[in-house]
Amino acid sequence: MAEKKSNTQLIAVGSVIIIALLGVIGWLLNTKSQQQDLIQKHEVQLSDAEQVKVELEKEYYQALTDLEELRGSNTELNAMIETQKEELKKQKSSINAMIGTRKNLKDARAEIANLREQANSYLAELTRVKQENVQLASDNSRLSDEKEILTGEVNKERQLNDELLTVKASLMEEKESLETDNSMLSTKVTRGSVVSVTDIDVQGYKVRASGKEAKKKTAKNVDILKICFKANENPITAQGNEEFYVRIINPQGETVAIESAGSGVITNVETDEELRYTKVKDIMYTGTDANSCLSWEAEGNMSQGTYAVEVYNKGYLSGKSTFKLN
Repeated sequence: MAEKKSNTQLIAVGSVIIIALLGVIGWLLNTKSQQQDLIQKHEVQLSDAEQVKVELEKEYYQALTDLEELRGSNTELNAMIETQKEELKKQKSSINAMIGTRKNLKDARAEIANLREQANSYLAELTRVKQENVQLASDNSRLSDEKEILTGEVNKERQLNDELLTVKASLMEEKESLETDNSMLSTKVTRGSVVSVTDIDVQGYKVRASGKEAKKKTAKNVDILKICFKANENPITAQGNEEFYVRIINPQGETVAIESAGSGVITNVETDEELRYTKVKDIMYTGTDANSCLSWEAEGNMSQGTYAVEVYNKGYLSGKSTFKLN
């Protein structure tokens, strides 16, 4: 009886143990199932993140490749490429951060699309700049060629002008030389045709109340000066009217002159000096010696002392003399 009771107890205990084991096994199976679901979920997330990362790397390096293909010798364009690469690098880092959390993969894919659009925008802008640079280089080359042609033409014109200036200078020198020769020849001819004057004689006269004239040598009694001279024969002087300019110079060195009485100014050809003259005498020169006289009415009292007389013909001094009034 006791043995039967003992067996019954053992069966009861075994049943409890079996039930407990079954509960543990059930719990373990449920836990394992949950763990497998979590692992599968993580694996899916990890697979999606890796795929997104691969997409990012592909788009990023494709964009870099496209940008590098536009690189050339233009410094400004290359600088723009480097700037765009830096911008893409910043976008890539930002998207990588989103992928790393595995919570924003959808947003990460949207940013990758934005990166692609941004890269395409960069490419379009840089392509336009490159095309403009190519066109500008072409225009510069064309302008350079045109400039070279124009420079050549200008140089030819300048050379021609220099040659013309040289010829002109040479002709001017010849002209000046001829003019100088002609002037010298003309001067010689003129100088050679001057009619010399000699036998210059000056007498003072007093006009009496009756109108008769009486010779006087006292300055205070002189009313009129009569100047006579001889125009000498000159074979090379043409016949015709000859003008003889008479200068009377008082003891003070002043020219006796009154404009209203026929005085004026002449130029001494040899000294280029302007000289006042007292009176001019016209003579019809016939090629032979000719005597001539002219009168000068004194204005007020004459000065005492020695006077000088100069006679000019054709601007040259042709004769001179002196006289004295007491």
